[in-house]
Amino acid sequence: MADSRPLADDFLGHLWPPFTQMAGLEPTIMERADGAVVYDTEGHAYIDAFASLWTVNVGHGRKEIFDAIAAQAEKLAVYHIFQIGNVPSIRLAAKVAEHLPGDLNHVFLTLGGGESVETAVKMARQYWRNKGQGAKYMVMYRDRSYHGTTMTATSAQGLPMNRARFEPLLPGFIKLGAPYCYRCAWSQTYGECDMECARAVEREIAFYGAENVGTMLGETMIGTGGVIPPPPEYWPMVCRTCKDSDVLVVNDEVITGFGRSGTWFGFEQFGSDPDLVTMAKGLSSGYLPLGAVGARDHVFDAFLGGPAEAFMSGATYDGHPLCSAAGLANLEIIERENLVERCREVGSYMQEGLATLLAHPIVGDVRGVGLVAGIEYVADKATKEWFPPAVGAAAKVRDEAFRRGVFVRLLGGGHCHAVAPPFIITTEQIDQIVRVLDESIATVEKQLGY
Repeated sequence: MADSRPLADDFLGHLWPPFTQMAGLEPTIMERADGAVVYDTEGHAYIDAFASLWTVNVGHGRKEIFDAIAAQAEKLAVYHIFQIGNVPSIRLAAKVAEHLPGDLNHVFLTLGGGESVETAVKMARQYWRNKGQGAKYMVMYRDRSYHGTTMTATSAQGLPMNRARFEPLLPGFIKLGAPYCYRCAWSQTYGECDMECARAVEREIAFYGAENVGTMLGETMIGTGGVIPPPPEYWPMVCRTCKDSDVLVVNDEVITGFGRSGTWFGFEQFGSDPDLVTMAKGLSSGYLPLGAVGARDHVFDAFLGGPAEAFMSGATYDGHPLCSAAGLANLEIIERENLVERCREVGSYMQEGLATLLAHPIVGDVRGVGLVAGIEYVADKATKEWFPPAVGAAAKVRDEAFRRGVFVRLLGGGHCHAVAPPFIITTEQIDQIVRVLDESIATVEKQLGY
């Protein structure tokens, strides 16, 4: 094991990590991992119930991916793809297109989810310019959305804590209410409502003018905003409205892509019909940075012509040979081990186990699909009132679970946490996750006087 104290000193003195308040931090330093378990420098083991950051779909320690990276490094470690190709990037694009349905045949490689979203929005804006409709620059996004931390993604950020410090943001972004049935923005009850969350798209297009609105950007299932699967009617209604108004639909599949929801892509089960799809995380299971944007034929075709029509965006490491090799090896594991089907089956087991936590008085809602779930904490189940931020009930549960050897991630503005383990998680490990959360919630309830 590594010597923890010097590492901790260097962490606090030199490493500036994202989304972290360094004052008073007592760092945990991860040193190794295997399967669904990670180990810190003190030798403590944790079930990685969040797959790092809903990323390590095939699990930690996959030698097949290490070997693929090493083999590619011996042949061609690095080369750009500006007007030139390299073998693994070409093969990866073809493999991704093979799993994308319909005519989503064209794959633009990036290095992560935020860059994929940035690229997709730029692609949509240039698409309309190339078609002589450059005024259609406006982008609709939803409350509680999270699309990354680039300036474009921040401008489409539906979580105030992640955008307020960076104002003024980019113009032309239109916020919609979220399809969040547990806390409906229109004070309706699902089953008795008129799907105002979907109809809001039509209203906003009418307000701003279809000649000005060009893009609808939405996570297929809201993730960081609280793990919020949409009602089944939502995406079909939104897509019909957008098609009627000549608005491109971008489904953000950075979290749900490559199997986590129980299908290769979440939009397949939620009934969406996107023009562009953003991907990352599960594309390489995080072994190396990798993202992508999938585009339909009609989008790609709008960029054909002369130099002025070419898509004028990219970065040095897009299509990096080593990252592409890692992605290929990762997707081959998912195919060979039928991990999408396993995610669906084991996911049902996990959802049933986590649903038992609803018996706790501070658990307001448990929701999810496949191997991703959100647990929302409330001070009062009848009113759905959240705990004051100073109480931090969800954070307390997370910390109790961590002390018991299970890592879950706080999200949803601090009122929820997510469970999203690797696809290779065992049912015994799921039982342990549920048991630890049950014990941790009970401990926090006792502290809070419930």
